[in-house]
Amino acid sequence: MPSEVRAADAGGARDGAPGIRAGSTAPSSTAPSPASTAPSRLELAVDALIDEHAADAEQLLTELVAVPSVNPKQPGVNGDQYAGGETRANELLAEWLGRTAMETHWVEQEAGRANLVAIRRGGGGGRSLALNGHIDTVAPQQGRFADPFKAERIGRTLFGLGATDMKAGHAAMWLALQAIERAGATLAGDVHVHSVVGEETMSHEAGTTAVLNAGYRTDAALIPEPTSSPSALFNLSNTAPGNYLFSVTVRGKSTHWASRNLAIRAGGGGDEVGVNAIDKAVYIYNAMRQLEEQWAFTKKHPQFAPGSFIIHPGVLHADIGVAAAPYFPDRARFDYLLSFPPGETSEQIRAEVEAHLNGAAALDPWLRQHPLEFEWIDTWPPAYTDPQSEFARVALEARNETVAALGVESLAAPVPAGAQSDASFYEAQGIPAIVCGPGDLLVAHAADEAVNLDMIPVAAKMMARVALRWCA
Repeated sequence: MPSEVRAADAGGARDGAPGIRAGSTAPSSTAPSPASTAPSRLELAVDALIDEHAADAEQLLTELVAVPSVNPKQPGVNGDQYAGGETRANELLAEWLGRTAMETHWVEQEAGRANLVAIRRGGGGGRSLALNGHIDTVAPQQGRFADPFKAERIGRTLFGLGATDMKAGHAAMWLALQAIERAGATLAGDVHVHSVVGEETMSHEAGTTAVLNAGYRTDAALIPEPTSSPSALFNLSNTAPGNYLFSVTVRGKSTHWASRNLAIRAGGGGDEVGVNAIDKAVYIYNAMRQLEEQWAFTKKHPQFAPGSFIIHPGVLHADIGVAAAPYFPDRARFDYLLSFPPGETSEQIRAEVEAHLNGAAALDPWLRQHPLEFEWIDTWPPAYTDPQSEFARVALEARNETVAALGVESLAAPVPAGAQSDASFYEAQGIPAIVCGPGDLLVAHAADEAVNLDMIPVAAKMMARVALRWCA
């Protein structure tokens, strides 16, 4: 479906190629390191305004959690039940951002799933910045509270679906931008908010990539995905592994279960009697495990610990079409999710996996005659922004300054992310992207998803500093 771009009447939306400066390019990775600076008077004023309005950001988060913006393409989800929820959440966010004098635009690649683009226009001549957050959530689970869409508080912890992943990031974006506006700051470059759909199912074509292809490109992107945990607050990441979701199906030959001795013992008919697909699947599983063990030595990246890249078997299903033990199952299917390092492509990984398993299958007489069936379902390219690039260093300095008040140690360099994000799709279009946010990755996608409310103003101060310095 061709992309539809809708410009809102309110907020002074402009026609033409939106949000991109002519001749704009990503900053060079060889740019000189920005000098370490003390916070300016303006930055301190913005910090004070963030603290003053932190309770408003908590209210925004509460309202966002109340909107069921479950990704309708989540496995096991009734898509009709949640149709339009992502759009409604973005409409709520647009209302709040409108209070900061930002113009709003809409990009709707898939009907009923509208991405929000809000822009604070700069004076011209400066670099632009996108603050990106996905508004969709995973499916609700039964946790300690009856209603996953009602924000519940215990002390300074707010529980609710999407609270940590990643509506707290949206609240921090709003908090940073309203403080910049109230402080009367003048920026040379534009600041965008890209609040997108589809991230939880790797549907970037409907979300972040649709926004970029519609012309809303920037010189850099900061993504406040959850990178905090009680032991490591505000990790700042420039890289993440790629992943690939795929299945391998093994075919067998069904017969009565009591014929197993004839199928596998000397003197029986062997494959002519029957072939249990589970037996053949175990053979293929072992071959895959062998490949994974090789990867511990062959898949390397200087920012990742040895053995970081894995081939995870998540589902095994075998039967004859119904779950019935008295038969030889004639099909077995593994669903796998693997990770791979920056510098390699999804196409290379696919070819390597197929070559290894087909090589193993060729040694088995049955599998040689009944080839493995692969289904390559979804892939996420690796993320990588040069950690020595100017944008990475601006973001790292802002992070280190703002977390110092928490007693958190400075990072000497960015670290790998614990999960994939839409950073990959900015980087795929030559836009450097950094991930750092207030949510706790350890409780993302959990039944009792929660966020520490005190992390929201910290994230907002970091984002505000990045905007003030990058777009100045």
